Amino acid sequence: MAKINPRTVASLLREYAQRASMRGDNPYRTKAYLRAADSLTALSQPLDRIIAAGALTKIPGIGDAIADM
Repeated sequence: MAKINPRTVASLLREYAQRASMRGDNPYRTKAYLRAADSLTALSQPLDRIIAAGALTKIPGIGDAIADM
């Protein structure tokens, strides 16, 4: 599996949150994406290992919907 940069993924989640907010989407969804982004930037383990172990949803703020993106 290729090395996945959590900061890049976090940046994409922040961009998605911003676009969702501008569209007037549910504000809780926007906050969820921002929380997930914050959690990814604070990881102590490589993201690709977490994904390979099937533990992505164990990261705070990463639920099934965000993990399936």
